[in-house]
Amino acid sequence: MSKIKKLYKLLPPLLARDIKERYAGSLIGVFWTILQPALFILLYWIVFSQIMKIRVQTDTGDVPFFAFLLSGILPWFAFQEGITRGASSILEKRHLIKKVIFPLELFPLSSVLSSFIHYGIGMIIFISAYFFWKGDVSFFQIFCIVFLIVLQIFFASGISLLFSALSVYLRDITQILGVAFQALFYISTILYPLTAVPESLKIFVQLNPVTAMAEAYHSAILYNRAPELYGMIYFIGFTLLAVASGIWVFRKLKKGFADVL
Repeated sequence: MSKIKKLYKLLPPLLARDIKERYAGSLIGVFWTILQPALFILLYWIVFSQIMKIRVQTDTGDVPFFAFLLSGILPWFAFQEGITRGASSILEKRHLIKKVIFPLELFPLSSVLSSFIHYGIGMIIFISAYFFWKGDVSFFQIFCIVFLIVLQIFFASGISLLFSALSVYLRDITQILGVAFQALFYISTILYPLTAVPESLKIFVQLNPVTAMAEAYHSAILYNRAPELYGMIYFIGFTLLAVASGIWVFRKLKKGFADVL
């Protein structure tokens, strides 16, 4: 219990430092956390809604591709960046690990949370604009979105703990993750709806936990309905597995960090 309290006490200042370091030396500093995602969303809106005017056919009708894409890709960016930065966090902080006694779990967790804060602001901007454009929003939608964000943070945190520990002993982890993330992205329903996937390939797409995550966000944001039951069970199961394995592997391997680093 005392260790958990220590984690809660030390995490906020470490998280604030991580966010400041991201924009160290820039003219407007942390204001980039608002400006960058806002510009990103504006660019996508201009390209896909005003120029190309693409719409996506789903099982509930057609929706603007701009909205379909952002409802999946913004959570994906937070997920990918959080894990990528978290996986290398122990190696990047090796100078601190040898000098001070510190809960090492904070480094990957801080990386995950700072990435979610960065892209979370973009999600708030997009969701607010989309609901304003639709003229309709429900408490159920907000509840589902918040629940999915919390679940995704636990999912990313578990994977980050796992790979941050493994990367100390296997330095190729970050390169492997880069390839793995490309594969996960293109075989998930972020760029296309599940109805567009051929039946022969659908099983591979549905086995991807990122598909369950993307489908859940699509359902909550675009269709104002609960995420599909089996997909959510699969996503929650994967999250519990990631958290349990991440904590177990990190605790087993961290004893040797100082010797290897």
